[in-house]
Amino acid sequence: MAKEKQVEKPKKNDLHGKIKNFDVLKNEYDLSEENLTVGMVLHKMSETMEFYLKLIQQILQPEEFHAIYECVAFSDKEKAELFDLYKKIIIAQREMLKAEIMNDEKTSLSAIQSAHLEIKSVKPKILGIVDKMQESWKVHTKSSTMQYFG
Repeated sequence: MAKEKQVEKPKKNDLHGKIKNFDVLKNEYDLSEENLTVGMVLHKMSETMEFYLKLIQQILQPEEFHAIYECVAFSDKEKAELFDLYKKIIIAQREMLKAEIMNDEKTSLSAIQSAHLEIKSVKPKILGIVDKMQESWKVHTKSSTMQYFG
């Protein structure tokens, strides 16, 4: 009798049991379960935070043409609030960096959970920033008429 090959069911990643709301994180940060490690989750979440930080930096310290144009739409008060948001995100990102450096699973899992909560809390504010940046291109005022800088 020929031995029949048994098809192995793909195993769920062991992170399912270790990370609270793993499926939510998987979808939110576009994580693939194949060979997924805690470090990879930290890295993907860090990329999201880095994106948010860069967006805020473009308003606080514009260097590119589009950012110079868009930053005018934000008042000094709003820029101060953006700086507070920037600090909040950078603190969470540094916590994740420490977890990556320590390479301790318990610390990393804790950092993942707190970073996810932080990202969730700032996401609506980031969306508001993007909306305001986009609207700045729709409004035409005398101050928005730019001349050649060269």
